[in-house]
Amino acid sequence: MHTFPVIVEEWQFACCGEPFAVGDLVHWRLSLTEDDFSLPEAQVTVDVVSGEPIASEHHGDGALLTVQGGPAAGVTAFGPPRPAGVVVSLTGRFAEDHHELVPESVPLTAGRITRVREALVEYVRRDDALVPDPSTWQLRDVRGFTDRTDGPDEPPLFLVDLQRAEV
Repeated sequence: MHTFPVIVEEWQFACCGEPFAVGDLVHWRLSLTEDDFSLPEAQVTVDVVSGEPIASEHHGDGALLTVQGGPAAGVTAFGPPRPAGVVVSLTGRFAEDHHELVPESVPLTAGRITRVREALVEYVRRDDALVPDPSTWQLRDVRGFTDRTDGPDEPPLFLVDLQRAEV
């Protein structure tokens, strides 16, 4: 069966998340964000149908987006606002959230973890902000989430390959 990539930010799990590892069945609330995320392996292009408009306290207005085909078919995620019932092609990334950044009305996605990679990047100062230097991304296979206590100043991202599961 096919998988799709999901970004998991280390901070999401460091404080209060349940550890995850290859082989685990997880139930995650997802967002689908159109952005210039610089980890190419996280990028997906999917056809989605837009559902009801919803708002996120942290992300503003959005919509429920349901993926129409491919490995993520049937996944519903919080995404950019679109008129209800419209089918559009979006390029972006899926991300997991369990800190209520994504509205609770977004259904949980059940999936089996088939691969976990730690994604590390060096940061450079641009203007008054630290931003990732896209030429420095490194991916390394790991068994699963670990709460990092050493390493780079910026916490890593995890790139999780998720195989959608029916529950």
